Amino acid sequence: MYFDERPKVRREDLYDREKELEELLSAINSRKPLILLKGIRRLGKTSLLRVALNEAKLPHVIVDLRGVNPNSRRDLYLRFQAALNEYLSKNAPLLKRVKDKIRLIEGVRISGVGVSLSWKNPETLYSLISALESEGFVIAFDEVQEIRGPAGKELASLIAHFYDYGETSFILTGSEVGLLYDFIGIENPNAPLYGRVCHEIELRRFSREHSLDFLTKGFEQAGIKAPAEILEEAVNRLDGIVGWLVKFGVISLKEGLDKKTVDKVLEEASKMALGELDRFLEKRPLARKRYLTVLHAIARGRNTWSELKTELEKAEKREITDATLARLLDALLKASFIEKKINGRNITYHIADPVLEFALRR
Repeated sequence: MYFDERPKVRREDLYDREKELEELLSAINSRKPLILLKGIRRLGKTSLLRVALNEAKLPHVIVDLRGVNPNSRRDLYLRFQAALNEYLSKNAPLLKRVKDKIRLIEGVRISGVGVSLSWKNPETLYSLISALESEGFVIAFDEVQEIRGPAGKELASLIAHFYDYGETSFILTGSEVGLLYDFIGIENPNAPLYGRVCHEIELRRFSREHSLDFLTKGFEQAGIKAPAEILEEAVNRLDGIVGWLVKFGVISLKEGLDKKTVDKVLEEASKMALGELDRFLEKRPLARKRYLTVLHAIARGRNTWSELKTELEKAEKREITDATLARLLDALLKASFIEKKINGRNITYHIADPVLEFALRR
């Protein structure tokens, strides 16, 4: 079913991702050491990842780093522990095969049908992944840009070690593409992963045609022939972001299919989008008002450099330097809240998510 808000695990439940799925499967099966799966929020990266790993039939760990304390090794180890135990609980014969290797690792304890990790020693995770290599594990870190600071550097160093000396394949997903690149250290010679070749796969939003077809087929799966004008309204306002289109389908199946449903989806989705923005702003309390001034201006169409500088200066009643505005825009671009469009000499900035744009205009 297309209208299921949980991550997909079967190929038949994905829509229009055959090319990306085959590319990801090829990278996994050829044991590429470092694979990046990128794209803005709610394009289905986790679903694509899960389907590919299920089809590859390789042992794997998917570590969800959303909401992790970015400076905490403890949080990283507990997330890895939970992900590994989830897999081992469904694959008892594999645990039996690796148990003797794992029990010898300092900081690892076998308990029941899983393992318990100590986070005191950074070598523990190195040793555990080394023990799993003989089984051909693929290790994925979902939303890896969430972990930064000392813990993030430790994780990047670990991946770099296995890139150079091991055989484990790592998949890193990221919705905040600029921050994902910061984690990799593409432009930072001092970063642990600097200079390593990454196999990149990018998910893009659906085209208008594919968005309409996705909704049409989703309702057909539920035995409903959806009126074209309602689907047009949904796509006009939700764009080709599959997560929002799925939410529209789910709410429509529960409460009825009409144009008012689009309004309801926007109301509910706005709270989610603003919550994500608020988590971004919580880490930047001193510049919070400046970020909001810039975002509100972009949402209202005041989206050129000069217009944004004028809006900031009007809000603060003083001159703002170009460097200040550049830092604000760069942070928003890296976090994928805005996008930059270049048309000849004209550069404009736009809110990446139509739902967030809707919320900011209110």
